[in-house]
Amino acid sequence: MALAEVPEFNDIPMEYSEHIEEFYSDDFNIKMKPNKTHLQWKHHEECWSTYFSGVKPEIRKPEKPKSTFKKAIMLVVVVEKLKGKRGIEKPSFFDDDDLLNHILIEEDITCNTIEVQEASNARFLYNKTTVHIIRDHRQKCLALKENSHLVALFLQGQDIKREAKINVDSFYTTDIKKRPVTLGIAGCQLYLCCSAEEGTNDPVLSLKEVADIKEKQNEDLLPFMFYKKLGSNKYNSFESAAFPGYYISTSQKENQQVQLKSGNNQVFLQDFIMNPNA
Repeated sequence: MALAEVPEFNDIPMEYSEHIEEFYSDDFNIKMKPNKTHLQWKHHEECWSTYFSGVKPEIRKPEKPKSTFKKAIMLVVVVEKLKGKRGIEKPSFFDDDDLLNHILIEEDITCNTIEVQEASNARFLYNKTTVHIIRDHRQKCLALKENSHLVALFLQGQDIKREAKINVDSFYTTDIKKRPVTLGIAGCQLYLCCSAEEGTNDPVLSLKEVADIKEKQNEDLLPFMFYKKLGSNKYNSFESAAFPGYYISTSQKENQQVQLKSGNNQVFLQDFIMNPNA
């Protein structure tokens, strides 16, 4: 008895055949036509017919698989055709949504509402506080007189204890060229303040009590604010932020009140020496 010839791997039939296109045509009755071109066991046909009458094995070469997208399109065409056939109820078939659910994935989008609150547009931001001894360039000291105003005078010996120590509170501002500060008497809550004199509206310098200067902001802080400037002569000057062009000034005479004068004034002294209090 002769042994059957083993077929090549490429000649084994796969799941795709040349009739795949006929399934999607208008004619649903698929007629299988034997293709004798690819028969590899033709010479054994008589032996096979002895045991299996009427059975003719065929080996077909597989076609290249159709793309998934093309098959999906064909499937849609077939479904649309079946919808029009009698005896087929529409609810028994899946609709377009059923097909698309496998292609398009729907996800819930979570929307979060965020409330944005803008911070107040602060002109000055507190930095730190340092204690200094401040004198005019003639070496006159600043002293508190009767707890009502600040005077400039020469102090020597035991009288030097009367010299006031000044709290210099520095602040940040948007203008990096300016160095805003407030000037307060150390040991009490009195701060130098600029305001308009009643009747004349001329700027005047006075002492006002403030519980916490850091709590004041913007317009409330402006009367107490001075721009500290360092000149080429290494002296410091203090320009009023509320009255630009006006500076803290001392008289050339002794024991006179510290005042606010225009920068063009040639009589009053506007240059100061600052020494950190050790």
